[in-house]
Amino acid sequence: MILRCCLLLLTFFTFSTVQAADEKPSNSLIKQAHTKTNGNQLKVVATIRPIHSLLSFIMQGSGKPILLLDQTQSAHHYSLRPSQRSTLAHADIVFWIGEQLEGFMPRVLNSLPKKVQVIELIDSKGLTLLKPRSSAKSTDHNDSHHHASIDPHIWLSIDNALVLASKMTSTLAIADPKRKALYNTNLNKLRTRLLKQKTSLTKAFNNASFKYLVYHDAFQYFEKQINISPLIAISNDEEHAPGIKHLILVNKLITKNKINCIIYNTQSLPSVARNLVHNIPQIHIDPLAQSFKPDSELYFKLINSLLEGYHQCQQLPEN
Repeated sequence: MILRCCLLLLTFFTFSTVQAADEKPSNSLIKQAHTKTNGNQLKVVATIRPIHSLLSFIMQGSGKPILLLDQTQSAHHYSLRPSQRSTLAHADIVFWIGEQLEGFMPRVLNSLPKKVQVIELIDSKGLTLLKPRSSAKSTDHNDSHHHASIDPHIWLSIDNALVLASKMTSTLAIADPKRKALYNTNLNKLRTRLLKQKTSLTKAFNNASFKYLVYHDAFQYFEKQINISPLIAISNDEEHAPGIKHLILVNKLITKNKINCIIYNTQSLPSVARNLVHNIPQIHIDPLAQSFKPDSELYFKLINSLLEGYHQCQQLPEN
């Protein structure tokens, strides 16, 4: 009798446990289901922080893009780690600016599997491309791939940022049509914020007039928006020191003009420039935003940092 009662109780508890398991899945099952749900997310890579930020905004609600250059090395001559090469090889889409900026990329791209879609953003239709101010004027984009003499800092123009965002959105929508509506909704939100920020820039520097130098002419896309330009750039080539003739010209201009500041984008102002401008206030601005947290807000913070840097320069006394 006792044995029969024990068997009945055991049967009851076994049935109850199975029923509870059916009603409430275990954590491992939930995790598996989540993995399957997200298993079709695109693996998207962006080389630099500003592009990664715009992409992060567009992809909100669908996943996070991967930032390739996560250190402060120069994008011109970056040496990829094996893990970064693997990231590129396993990506669905890779967004980069172009050889003018990421000089290391063409060699890497040639070795990628054919399944990886590579988008060179400097080829996006609708961009305003600027040649170095020492050599030429601006030009509208055409389909030519000959951009060797183009300033690659295209994202510093908010109008260009809108073009880049549209290009990335359309690329994502084709590769992931189920999320097309989401990407377009995010793009519209991004467009609203960027246009608002552009209006703020225009108001902040309305009829601004001050004299300043730049070490490397990396900011002209930003400067065009607010109708200002430097007196001169100390170096026309970020990777090489300026020649003696150019340094003599810079020194003459410094002597003849009262200058508010020098703006530089390198980690520190090179000694050749420090010797020329030792009495002039120095302002550091990083167009790649390498000190900022890589997220969907970075691009807005970058533009604000440019605004603050130039405004600070404007407020400084002339030297």
